[in-house]
Amino acid sequence: MSSAEVAEELRESLLTPGDHPVEVPIMCNITRFGLRTPFGLLRSYRDYRTVLRDVRVHRPSGLLKSVFLLESPCAWCSLSLWNGTPAFSAQAPVHVEAARRAFGRLMFDRDRGPELWSTRWQLVSVSNNLQWEDLDLRELIVQLTM
Repeated sequence: MSSAEVAEELRESLLTPGDHPVEVPIMCNITRFGLRTPFGLLRSYRDYRTVLRDVRVHRPSGLLKSVFLLESPCAWCSLSLWNGTPAFSAQAPVHVEAARRAFGRLMFDRDRGPELWSTRWQLVSVSNNLQWEDLDLRELIVQLTM
């Protein structure tokens, strides 16, 4: 079977309903910000949009997609997908500036510190509906698998 046939077979299998294990270097980074007041949300969103504008110009290596997720009036998450290990801060100085400003908006507990955490996950499985506005995750998985 040729590599083109293998790729087409993988594309078709990813269209069938259900869970599909994948072995690709795609990472998901989630950072959660717990804010002191709802007023911090607007400032945070403005900073996020500023970082996105900078990202469109400087294109950090490996960044596939980034979204701002609203949890509540006092909490939000940044979710980003990467091809490989995330390297956002090192490649986007505007990101470092926005992160410094964010610390002043965060809830703070004397025993636990600022309400800020981040996790990194490797993509190991996908569903068949891989539609996301401007990211063709299905095709990317096929390319990275071949």
